[in-house]
Amino acid sequence: YLMQHPLLAALNILSVAIGVAVFLAVQLANESAAQAFRSTIDFVAGKSDLEVSNPSSDVPEDLLPKISQDPDVVAATPLVRGIVTLPDYPGEYLDILGIDFFTDAAFRMFELTDADARNFDVFRWLRGPDVIAVSERFVADHRLQIGDRLRSSVNGKRVDLTIGFIMRGTASGAAEAHFAAMDIGWAQELFDAPTKLNSIQIKIRPGINRAGVMKRLTATMPANVFVAPPQRRSEQIEKIVGSFQLNLTALSLVALLVGVFLIYNTVSASVVRRRRELGVLRSLGVSSGRIQTLFIMEALLLASVGTLLGLILGTLLARSLIATVSHTISSLYLLVSIQNLSANAGVYLAATAVGIFSGGLAAWIPARRAASLEIAATLRPDISLPERSSSVVWNVVAIALLICAIFGAWWALAIGPPIVGFVSAFCTLAGFSFFAPAAIRLFARAIALVLRRTGRDFLTLPLASAHLARSLGRNSVTVAALASAVAMTIGVTVMIFSFRKTVGTWIEQTLVADVFIAPASNEITGPVSFVPPAAVKFFEADPRVSSVDTFRQQRVSIGGESSLLGAVRANGAHTFPFVRGDGDELMRRFRSERCAIVSESFARRRKVAPGENLPIDTPSGSVALPVIGVFYDYTRDEGVVFTNTETFESLFKDERVNSIALYLKSGADGDAMTMDFRRTFVGAGEFAIYRNRELRRRVFEIFDQTFAVTYVLQAVAIVVALTGTFLAFTTLVAERTMLLGLMRAVGMSASQIARLLLLEAGMIGTIASALGLIAGLALAAVLTGVINRAFFGWTVQLNIPWRTLWTTPVWVIGSAVAAALLPAWRTGRRQVGEALRFQ
Repeated sequence: YLMQHPLLAALNILSVAIGVAVFLAVQLANESAAQAFRSTIDFVAGKSDLEVSNPSSDVPEDLLPKISQDPDVVAATPLVRGIVTLPDYPGEYLDILGIDFFTDAAFRMFELTDADARNFDVFRWLRGPDVIAVSERFVADHRLQIGDRLRSSVNGKRVDLTIGFIMRGTASGAAEAHFAAMDIGWAQELFDAPTKLNSIQIKIRPGINRAGVMKRLTATMPANVFVAPPQRRSEQIEKIVGSFQLNLTALSLVALLVGVFLIYNTVSASVVRRRRELGVLRSLGVSSGRIQTLFIMEALLLASVGTLLGLILGTLLARSLIATVSHTISSLYLLVSIQNLSANAGVYLAATAVGIFSGGLAAWIPARRAASLEIAATLRPDISLPERSSSVVWNVVAIALLICAIFGAWWALAIGPPIVGFVSAFCTLAGFSFFAPAAIRLFARAIALVLRRTGRDFLTLPLASAHLARSLGRNSVTVAALASAVAMTIGVTVMIFSFRKTVGTWIEQTLVADVFIAPASNEITGPVSFVPPAAVKFFEADPRVSSVDTFRQQRVSIGGESSLLGAVRANGAHTFPFVRGDGDELMRRFRSERCAIVSESFARRRKVAPGENLPIDTPSGSVALPVIGVFYDYTRDEGVVFTNTETFESLFKDERVNSIALYLKSGADGDAMTMDFRRTFVGAGEFAIYRNRELRRRVFEIFDQTFAVTYVLQAVAIVVALTGTFLAFTTLVAERTMLLGLMRAVGMSASQIARLLLLEAGMIGTIASALGLIAGLALAAVLTGVINRAFFGWTVQLNIPWRTLWTTPVWVIGSAVAAALLPAWRTGRRQVGEALRFQ
């Protein structure tokens, strides 16, 4: 049968392949991101058992001798780490490790050699401040060689580095490509930290209890210096981006859910086409159980082939997806370079199980229906059966699902875990889908009522309406599938539109300065480079500038957890959009008092409220800052804490700033001012200078990039649903072969038959668009009000893109009619005798 109907088999295979491909691609992208984090940690920490670090500052050098004297420590080595960008290679950077060549041999996961991999000249390594070792991959990618100079930028200054050595080793390419190494002393000078370390790596004697060593060493450490396995940092990073990855997985499963509708339709089509064959088999003694097994085994066979194809397509799709995921994570969370597709057997096994299971599950209901058919009914000339389904049952199920959606939304927000929000979204989508039979009946009755009221006698309209209600089971699945795709499209579109409008309003309140200046490297690496102090003084002395604000961000330990702390000098008109309270009074206190304000997402995650004290670990110990307010913020879902610059400098003894914001006097020429700045600091490094409008445009570029993956998954769901609509009409035509033949025999023309089918397709599109619009708005409310708040802690104001809503029925109805064109055309060409050959 499958060989005789290759199109039907291909559609089954394609439906499984699409679902598996999207699911696998998302899983591979997530796994590749996680592996990139692990590879980075492994590369930096090397073969160490423990790591000494300080989330809120650097590690003092004088700790190294104390650690080395511990009887269970067999080796300890210091590390300095920093990032430089490469202006000659746009978008590229080097993550430089400052290593002590004499103590890190037991930890190093690479070898330092010359171009021929023959030897290492230690005198050359120590000779100058510009000698670095780069990876083999970096040299190959950029066609470089030993002795070449690299123009780099670090902390707003330009530095020329010389490639003196090649790093060769076993580290993964994803980590190795952007890593470089240099002597630790020269690295400290390069990054302006002459007496500071980023971490100390430790190896302990084999067989020694690591927990005991950790406890003993921690007791000797100063405040805020921690001893932990290096893997702990990777776990913390993966926890930070976990919500983003979970959202991608949920969206991929929604696409797979729509694919299940298509599989259901394709198997149903197979049942319809083979009804007479099934009757013959049953009359010859084949049991109903074997009939059911026949269809399930065929579905599993097709699902297996589709899964295999999906694994191939998913791998290809993932290669393009990881770039988008990498950019999004780097923009929203932390710098990561996902250069290699990381896959393990578990990911492929999970995708295989999902594909085969979904194929079998989708085939279960039509297979059961085929097994329950009466022999006499299967051998009737008119192979369609009267519908026995009751819309009352479907309505009860729909109402129950919507009640579960409401309860799940409350549960996700009030109790948690946040993943219950996805259950609420699923129940919302499924609940409205179960209203499809009622919607079809209501629409058919409305058509009949209109015809009675008008008294007009249309031939095809009442027939199309009657056929619509007669094939209720088949049309209900078609409407539900198409409505689900429409709902997902509308839901995601409204969510993104609402988010964009909310962010726009937030930007209007926060980005109020006229000019923003930061080291250009921060656009690639995040806020890790610093503006030269002379640049701040330059603008403070410029008569065209009314005030100068500064910004500093640093990762610290707050309440024992890694958190972002920001410091703002808010002398200008900058204000924070506070959730509640008098904004002017809160800004006055923020500028003048030793206090902190927290973002909405931080407050929700940490359960922090105004009036409480926030324990922040500083180099001199833990300091409790009173929280005076909560503000809206949409930069990072992990949240951020802000204090004023004076408080930050007193706590961390650090006056460096990552960027500055300038407020110009009325009538001042901002372009001339920035040109003067560039001429004055031409040798200090490269700077990104944005006028207010340009920065806002850049923010929305990052916003659109963040949701690029969502648009791809949304498009896949629509394609799958429309393919299912096409197949549904081929099935309906097969079911009505006898009926359509009789219509032709009594005088209906081929064009009238085609018009009848196209009109029914338009009705299905109309019902699906109406149901999808209602479901989509409900889904949007869940996405914006529940999932965004539960997962990210963001309050997103619901905004409706009315133009999109008005145009949705146009493309839905048009697509449904287009899907029916080929079946309608083929029906019109069929000979009457062929259609009535069983009579």
